[in-house]
Amino acid sequence: MSQETPSVESTPAPAQVFAAHISQMADAFWWHIDALLEVTDVSIPEIEKLDSVDEYSSTFSNMMSSLNQGSIEKVGKAFSKFESIAEKGSENAPGLLEVIWDEVKSETWGPAFMMRLHETLRRPPRMPIFLQSTTVSAVSNFEVLFSGLVAEYYSVTPQALEAASREKEKEFSLKELKEMDSLADAIEIAIRRRVDELMFGSFNEWRKFFADKMNLKFDDYAIDWEFLQEVFQRRHVIVHNGGRASRRYLQNVAPKYSANVTEGDSLPVDHEYVARAANELLTFGYLLAIATGVKLAKGEIDFFNSKLHRFTYRNLVKSRYKIVEKCAAFGESIAQDMDDELTCRVNKWIARQRMGDGAVHSEVEDWDTRALSSRYKLAKHCLMGDNEAAMALVESLYSDGELGFEDIIEWPLLQPLRGTDSYVALTRRMEVPEGWHLSNVILYENPKTGTLHLRKCPSVRSDFRRKTTDQVDLESASLCKRCNPSIAH
Repeated sequence: MSQETPSVESTPAPAQVFAAHISQMADAFWWHIDALLEVTDVSIPEIEKLDSVDEYSSTFSNMMSSLNQGSIEKVGKAFSKFESIAEKGSENAPGLLEVIWDEVKSETWGPAFMMRLHETLRRPPRMPIFLQSTTVSAVSNFEVLFSGLVAEYYSVTPQALEAASREKEKEFSLKELKEMDSLADAIEIAIRRRVDELMFGSFNEWRKFFADKMNLKFDDYAIDWEFLQEVFQRRHVIVHNGGRASRRYLQNVAPKYSANVTEGDSLPVDHEYVARAANELLTFGYLLAIATGVKLAKGEIDFFNSKLHRFTYRNLVKSRYKIVEKCAAFGESIAQDMDDELTCRVNKWIARQRMGDGAVHSEVEDWDTRALSSRYKLAKHCLMGDNEAAMALVESLYSDGELGFEDIIEWPLLQPLRGTDSYVALTRRMEVPEGWHLSNVILYENPKTGTLHLRKCPSVRSDFRRKTTDQVDLESASLCKRCNPSIAH
């Protein structure tokens, strides 16, 4: 009997470790910005209810909850009276508080109710506070990523740390040296100091650092360079000047942002601004991380290319077309082979087309796909609006296993085909793969009877076929009477 030699796990190369660190930081930044955007979208309708001053606002509803039905009707009568007065538009008409007070002043609960109402109406609107805080949070998330990138730069380029050390008269005091356990401790402290010093500097100093140390130009990674600079200046005035334009703001933003603005003017932040700022920061931060990785770990460029493809695709799925256009253009510049380059080009065309760029049609028309794979031929058909030819290719690629369930259900390229009879027919005969990320909308079909069940139904067996709710017509399908899928969906 032969003895097997125990396997020894290979230690990853320093470049791989560095690439993994950059990837983790970039992904964490991406997820945080995504979370901010999701929270903003969900929160705004609720904040609008809080800020509303009519009887349907959530703040007013909370105040009314302590009153009995008769008292509620009395307050409602006052609101109706005020609306009637307001419609007449008289200059000397009484205000809302005056009308309500006149209606409730004789009630025992009237004075306390009016005090709470007065306090509520005097509170500053919640929406500007929330949107300003979200803007600051988005910039803060970028700062976390940025400091991490700088730390990684010094970790893999010790000569830069030594050069910075020579610029100082003394790196460490004797007391500090005595407290250190090893050289690694000294290096870690030195890096932390360099990062802290840079973080206290201005955005222009950050820009100069990356240009001087790594020959990376900030404006190469922004969708709109002037707007990105304005976002950082806006964050500064929100934190340090109550959201009002400062002299520094006026000096450091592009003329189009300082026009008709004087020192001390309030700089409003609305939902559109927050969304645009978050998307700008997301693009800039992620591309800066990828560029740093490519620059300092040249052997890992394929790894960073795959990360960029994934980031671009997920944002394409979310219809963030400006992000996609910028990332795809950058991807073309670092592409290592024809597939990399063509993937980026197709994604860029999709984004531009969805944003209404009519020039895409002629560019795609001139694209010679005869020697390319069927996926690129499919891309050309979809972009040109040749739905019949595109659908025939989809059917063929699915049969050959070159297109999977997720491609057909989710791939934004196929959007023009969705809703057509042939597309619906194909999706209704496909089986959902195990672990599909939308598993909460999956039904289980009995292969013998065609009856549909929920996952939790005790009748479900291992041979049942998985279907999404989009694949079936719940009104005409045979539904399990025990779990009743129509109610759940």
